[in-house]
Amino acid sequence: MTEISFFKKHKTLNRVLAGFLCVVVLYTLATVLMQLRLKNLREQIVLQISKQQTLLVGVAETTARNGADVVTESIIKDCSVVERTEFDDLLGRLDKGLSKTELVKLESLFSRCGSFYAERKSLMVSRLAREVEVYITHVEQLETLSNNSVFETYKIDAWKQLVEQERTQSEFFSSLVTQQDTIISTLMSGSRADSVEMKAVLKKTQETQESLIATNRQAAGTRATLIPL
Repeated sequence: MTEISFFKKHKTLNRVLAGFLCVVVLYTLATVLMQLRLKNLREQIVLQISKQQTLLVGVAETTARNGADVVTESIIKDCSVVERTEFDDLLGRLDKGLSKTELVKLESLFSRCGSFYAERKSLMVSRLAREVEVYITHVEQLETLSNNSVFETYKIDAWKQLVEQERTQSEFFSSLVTQQDTIISTLMSGSRADSVEMKAVLKKTQETQESLIATNRQAAGTRATLIPL
């Protein structure tokens, strides 16, 4: 091998090695940059989850006490304070017997005041359900970027269960409104409080109230696992 051939071969080898090293360096840099980006993305998602958790806690607590947020209050309007006071008084004395005049007044007020709390509860449950869905989406994104499941860590099943329990309560609230309306209409038709028809309606109402209480206890238990005291 001539000296020129040796140097040419050596130069070619150096170029190959340099090219290989360049590829290794570029690959390493790309990997490091990718890892940094994934780390930053995970941190951002964790932050979003934390913010969503805080929001969820607030919505869940408001829903639990049958309250309402600003948006719900702007949509669902209660009757006037005077009407609400009179309605609650008449409704509270319904089982003790009301005069015909009082029944007529209660029926009139019922159309404006009767469904307020049930409608507000329903809207808040819908809000809770939407926020839980947003929460789940964030957790799913985090799980995609992680090597293990994080659903249990963020108590996804418990949040879903709470939504269903609150939704069931909302349905019972709506049923009670319908049953109260039926009671008033039945009494307005002339049926006595101890009539067979009234007893059937009252029995159904009592069963609904008992189911509502039971579901409320279940929701309270689920909420206790999600929201620290």
